[in-house]
Amino acid sequence: MVEMRTFVLALLSLCSTNLTAQTQRSTQWHLPLDEEAFRVVQASEGMLVPSVQPMTTWNRPDTLKPQEQGFDGLLVLGEVRQMVGDLRAASTGIGLGGSGTFGLRGAYHVAASRWRMPLGFPLAREVADHGSMDGLGRAVLLNESVASIDRLEGAVSWAMSPSVAIRIGQESHHWGRGARSLFLDRHMAPALGARLWIDAGVVQYAQALLRTRHVLADTVQTGWLAAQWAEVSLGGGWSGAVFGAVKWRADDVAFQGRIEPHYLVPMAAFRPREYSLGSADNALIGGQLSFATTLESGRQITTYGQLLLDELLVSKLREDNGWWGNKWGVLAGIHSTNSEGTLGWLLEGAAARPWTYTHNTLPLSYSHLHQPLGHPAGGNFVEGRMRVRAKVRELYVVRLGYLHRIQGRSLGGAESLLSFAAGEMPWTSFAERDGEDGHALLQGSRSTVSRLELDVSRPLGGRLDLSGLEAFARAWVRLERQTAPGAWEEPWNVGRLEVGIRQTRVMDERDW
Repeated sequence: MVEMRTFVLALLSLCSTNLTAQTQRSTQWHLPLDEEAFRVVQASEGMLVPSVQPMTTWNRPDTLKPQEQGFDGLLVLGEVRQMVGDLRAASTGIGLGGSGTFGLRGAYHVAASRWRMPLGFPLAREVADHGSMDGLGRAVLLNESVASIDRLEGAVSWAMSPSVAIRIGQESHHWGRGARSLFLDRHMAPALGARLWIDAGVVQYAQALLRTRHVLADTVQTGWLAAQWAEVSLGGGWSGAVFGAVKWRADDVAFQGRIEPHYLVPMAAFRPREYSLGSADNALIGGQLSFATTLESGRQITTYGQLLLDELLVSKLREDNGWWGNKWGVLAGIHSTNSEGTLGWLLEGAAARPWTYTHNTLPLSYSHLHQPLGHPAGGNFVEGRMRVRAKVRELYVVRLGYLHRIQGRSLGGAESLLSFAAGEMPWTSFAERDGEDGHALLQGSRSTVSRLELDVSRPLGGRLDLSGLEAFARAWVRLERQTAPGAWEEPWNVGRLEVGIRQTRVMDERDW
C-alpha cells in the first residue's frame, strides 16, 4: 500500500499531456479497436490510412496534426497493481515522458520507465539468460523471482516537405493492419534506428534501419535490420502492400560495426541486392492485401491478409518432402467498430512454418532482445485470436481477449541443450536442424495454449486532470498442455487477478 500511495501522489504532483509513444491516448500508436484508431480512420476519409506505426507527426490528416508547442509538459508514466493467483505480489512501473514540436515541421518525444515486476516461470529464465523480458525492455534479476526492467523510447522527427519525413530514435514498430504482424510486430522491444516516410497520396513508402541486440550469457552481439514497405491504394477501399527486410551482423571477418550502404538506397528491392553482394544475409519478402469500408450505418470494417516468404523454392514445394528451407507465414483477419466507436471486435488467424525467421547465427536471426521482430509466436505454429472492446455507459472500457495457439516445441533439457530443434525459436540456428527434409508444421512436442483475458477499466483523468489515468481490474488465465514429454520448456499454467491504477500500457498480450 505504501507503493500505491507514493505512486498516486507522484501522479497528482505533475501535469500530464498526451505522448506519442505507447500510451493510452495516442493517435500515432494504437491497437485496431482503440478509440484512437477510430479517430484516425474518421480523419482519413478518402485517404489511404497508413499501415505503419508509429505514424508520422506532421505528415498526417490536418485534424490529427499537433499544435506548435515547444514543450507540452511532463507526463507521468507507469502503473501500480496487486496480483493474486499463482503468485501474490505487487508490481510497479514508474517513469517520466515529455514531448513537443518545433519549427512547424519538427516533433520529439521521450518516455523512460522502470518496472519492478515479480516473475513466474518461464520469464525469470529469459531475464537470467538474455537480459531482457518479453519485449518490454532490458532486465536484470533482483532475486530469483523479481526483475527490474528498463524501457526507453524516444524519437525526433522532421518533415522535409509536405510528403517526406524522417525520424530518428529508439522505438517499437508495427507494420500491418492487425493485432499482430508477420513483418514488424508491436511486441518487439524498442530498437535504435531511423525511418524515412514518403506520402504520395495513393502511394505510401516507409524505410527503416534498426540496430538489434542479442545477449547470450556474458556476450552481446549486434545486428542490423533494413526494412521497407510500399503501399498503394487500389481504389474502392482496397489497398496492397509489398515489403522486404534484410538482416545482417555488425561484426564480420573484415568489418566491425558496419552499416551496409547497399541497403540504404530507398525504393529498391533488397533481395536482388543481397544476391548481387553474394552475402549470407537473411532476407525476407512478403505482401499485404486489405479492404476497408464504412457502411451506411457508420460501422467501420477492415479485412486484411499477409504473406511472408523467408526462402522458398517452388521445385521443393512440388516435391512435397518437407524441405526445411520452405519457410513461410500467413496471417488473415477482420475487425470492425460501430459508428460511435464504442463497440469493436476482431478475429485473426496466423500460421508459420518451422524455421521461419531463423538463420545460422544469432545476429542474422529476425529477432531483437530475445523476441521475434515479426509475429511473437516465432515459427512452427497455428493460432487464432478474438478480441472485443466495449465502452459501457461512457464510464468503463471492457476488453475481452481469447487466444488459442498450437505450436511444435523443441526437445531437450534447456534452450541451449536441445536434442531435437523444432524450429519455433528464431534465435536458434538452423544449423541445428535434423536433416534437410521431413520438417512438418507442428513438429516436435505439440503444445496447445489457451489464454483468456478480461480487462475492465475506468478513466480517472477527467477528475484528476491527468490524461489517460485509469483504474483497472484484469483477470486472465493461461492453460497449456503438451502431447509428449521432453520439451525444453515445461507447460506453464497460470491464473491471475490484477487490480491497480495505470497511466501507460505497452501493447497487449504479455503474460505478466
